[in-house]
Amino acid sequence: MDSKALFNELLHRLRKYEDGKYSDAMLLHYLLRQGADDSEFKSTAVKVALDALSGCLNRWEVQRSIDRLSQLGLISTRVHANTRTHFTVKREAVLALLAKPLPRNLPGIDERHFPFLDEWKTAQKAAGSADAAIEQINPEVLPQPVQNT
Repeated sequence: MDSKALFNELLHRLRKYEDGKYSDAMLLHYLLRQGADDSEFKSTAVKVALDALSGCLNRWEVQRSIDRLSQLGLISTRVHANTRTHFTVKREAVLALLAKPLPRNLPGIDERHFPFLDEWKTAQKAAGSADAAIEQINPEVLPQPVQNT
């Protein structure tokens, strides 16, 4: 299972079985990406929110997700006052969550093909290759550094 599939599976299962939120799936996926299922991962809610999740969640959402995931038994934390939180993902609990059945027709899980996305992908590649071709053929098109005299 790749990263995208794992996120979709976590998102749908947390929502269906645990009344979880999008932020819970984001945080759990991030902690798994950091290897917190193998060894303790140290960070702060602010650092996770701003750096790791690119500001898609604020620090209070991260903190609420930490609390919810802890209550669900999916993670454990050790909090050090005014410093970092030490996270551990409970691998067995996550595997038990992933073992719960889901309908396979949910968005992001089904295997449907959307032809209009092929056209979009082709247009994106063409735009990217056109930009690269212009840069290779005519370097004068690129912005030149300003010379102070």
